[in-house]
Amino acid sequence: MLSSNATERRLQVAGIIIILGLLVEALSLLGHGAIAFLVFVGIGGTLLVLGVAAYLLALVHTGAHEK
Repeated sequence: MLSSNATERRLQVAGIIIILGLLVEALSLLGHGAIAFLVFVGIGGTLLVLGVAAYLLALVHTGAHEK
């Protein structure tokens, strides 16, 4: 269940996106060929980058409001 605090909710969503990216990459390692590699890099890598970006933006957004 997501938290009611806005900062914690943003961090939880970022964590969920990162976990989804890792799951996609782990499942694509079971496949063979070019399609598995494209899924690994395309979908898994994109989810990881989006999750890390969301995490960093949540931290920056929190720091801006605390001042």
